[in-house]
Amino acid sequence: MRRQPSKRAYGPYEHGSVWRVHIVTRDGRGSRSTEYEVFATRAEGEACVAGARDEAQGTTVSAAVEQWLAAKRAAGLAESSIEAYADRLEAMVGSLGHRPLRYLAGRGAVLYAASTVGRRADTHRNALAAARLWGKWLVKQRLIKTNPFADVEPVGRKTVGADKARLTVDESRQLDAWCRAHTDDQGAVLTLGYLLLGARASELVLRDVRDVDDGGCLLQIHRAKTRAGTRRLLVPPELAALLAGLAAGRAPDEPLFLGARGKRWSRYVARDNVRRVCKAAGVPEVSPQALRRTQATLAESAGATGLMVAEHLGHATGKAPAVTHRSYVGRDEAADARVARGLRVLQGGKR
Repeated sequence: MRRQPSKRAYGPYEHGSVWRVHIVTRDGRGSRSTEYEVFATRAEGEACVAGARDEAQGTTVSAAVEQWLAAKRAAGLAESSIEAYADRLEAMVGSLGHRPLRYLAGRGAVLYAASTVGRRADTHRNALAAARLWGKWLVKQRLIKTNPFADVEPVGRKTVGADKARLTVDESRQLDAWCRAHTDDQGAVLTLGYLLLGARASELVLRDVRDVDDGGCLLQIHRAKTRAGTRRLLVPPELAALLAGLAAGRAPDEPLFLGARGKRWSRYVARDNVRRVCKAAGVPEVSPQALRRTQATLAESAGATGLMVAEHLGHATGKAPAVTHRSYVGRDEAADARVARGLRVLQGGKR
């Protein structure tokens, strides 16, 4: 069988005052030819050799990651989800970005073991799940023959959603009071928004001025994680005034939450600010997602039905109550609310 033509680069070699790279091409029939490229510095010559090596080796890990994320983006996946996938793959294969994809063969378990060091089970298990999806896509695209992560066994126990961090009623009131006392702090306004609205991290922090409607009484959520996430939230009067204040006198397409240099806050900045505000308020330092769970728990314990809470949180209503109870509402509150609603029905009251 005739071998395929190949090209390799050698050097760089010092040649007088310049550096020369030898480009050797073999035509697959035993003959070869050599061309020379000249560079002013050694660094430029080394970059040429490295580029030729990568081209000969095929698609690199980093290029394959970008291709997968681009495919997800083209399919309409929310940018927040794409960022999450990127972060998880960075934890798994980020150090191998310059390597060819074939380097991953047989190394899935080793890479996963390295990713678990110093990380919680939730974090590294989510990274493994993302790597499996990526590997499956690579096989489908015929970039690799087998998924290196398919048979990797996860370790540790993930925290069930209903057992994840959230604030108690007293802590929620304490945080609420602190935020209301520091309304000149943009982070306090944002934290109060998460506590009262139960929005996802990116849903609230990425809002534009035009999304604050009707004097702040309505907040438009669009480009959400799911179709069900696209919705309009009724804002409590105390928060409405604060959001309207942030939006006052600004262009409709400006970000609602801005950094000191006029740059839009990201969900990572939102998380840091929420934790900062929680610490200042003297309550456990939690994330925006924990405040989302807190809001769902408070709403359900106050008598809101699972469907009402789920719709408010932007869950698809087909599986909404189950998802809400499993991931956001505390076990006791969900059970108590079901019992209370059952008693009201038995006593002739409304559901």
